[in-house]
Amino acid sequence: MDEPMKRSGSRNNTPLRGHKVEKKRVLLRIDPSLHDDLRVWAEDDFRSINAQIEFLLKQAVAKRKGPKANR
Repeated sequence: MDEPMKRSGSRNNTPLRGHKVEKKRVLLRIDPSLHDDLRVWAEDDFRSINAQIEFLLKQAVAKRKGPKANR
């Protein structure tokens, strides 16, 4: 199997310029009306539905971690 792409040593694991970071795949089953709402929201923000969900999850995790995440 291929090796995952290397990441920089930075704290936030920002990928090195020109390198893609391997992402995990997740099967997500959601209500059709929620999917429609996410699709509209994603279009408003010029994102794909997948990118919108990832953005929202990152926000939720950062909020859960609170101020200690900024150290």
